[in-house]
Amino acid sequence: LGVSSDLEHLGVRPDGTLAPPADFAQAGWLAAGVEPGQPGPAVIAGHVDSRSGPAVFHALGDLAPGDGIEVTRADGSTVSFRVTEVAEHPKAAFPTEAVYGPVAGPELRLITCTGPFDEGTGHYVDNLVVFATLA
Repeated sequence: LGVSSDLEHLGVRPDGTLAPPADFAQAGWLAAGVEPGQPGPAVIAGHVDSRSGPAVFHALGDLAPGDGIEVTRADGSTVSFRVTEVAEHPKAAFPTEAVYGPVAGPELRLITCTGPFDEGTGHYVDNLVVFATLA
């Protein structure tokens, strides 16, 4: 996708949902979670768009199983992942266990919004989740 972004450290909102990045042009990593390349699911999230146009994860839905993803860690090392699944889920039925639950090895989850935009709430009604395993 050609996405290059430093990663904001993301937290969790009082309702238990992942807080999105403050900057629409920057992705964020769930700082209380697993670092990319360590055993478990590392979670990186980014906005799909903003009022002014496409955001950092605008083309995330273009990924398909078999595509590669590289994450450069803070120490300069690179971890390679391979996409295994790209799935849309209603926010009301977010697959929490599949995204955050334990896994045997290093995995990656990329998350953005998708689906219809609800003008009343000012939010998309679905999430796009990309699942990837260590390549």
